[in-house]
Amino acid sequence: MEVTDREVFEIAANAEIRAKEAYEKLASVVKSDIIRDELLFLAREEDKHRKIIEKMAERFQSGEGEPKKVEIDVMAEFKVIAEKMAEAIKKPDLNLDEVYEIAMEAELVSEKLYNELAGYAATEKTKTVLNMLADMERNHYTILKRQYDYITRYPDIYKEEFYDQLMKDINFNF
Repeated sequence: MEVTDREVFEIAANAEIRAKEAYEKLASVVKSDIIRDELLFLAREEDKHRKIIEKMAERFQSGEGEPKKVEIDVMAEFKVIAEKMAEAIKKPDLNLDEVYEIAMEAELVSEKLYNELAGYAATEKTKTVLNMLADMERNHYTILKRQYDYITRYPDIYKEEFYDQLMKDINFNF
């Protein structure tokens, strides 16, 4: 897919917004305080990424001359996963497993995108920022994978009545 460098950053910023919304939506439905806190952390991270990307896009916009065309192999995959995430979080009967699976895939695709963009960076500083964003996306995948493994191993923990009773039954006086 051939897009301008500015379009790449607009798509990336939009995907970061959707990821933030997805993590906030997930945080609103999980019963585990630990996982909720991690999801809210990820939402804040995605918002930081959006701000970084928007600053980078401004630099391209203020540059002189025509925007150059860049060939980003992962762009089609990136657009598809962003659309899948937007659809999944809008469903009234949110499927936790589905959203986690899409979110994990989105983090891996984002990592690929930032690594590809780094190859087009005009300066070492921009390349470093893009590589750092790619590394952060891989870290987000790891966090989500750990949570997903926990959720699938202990699915009853996420049923409100079970979780509430578990918290009542735990004796914190050792």
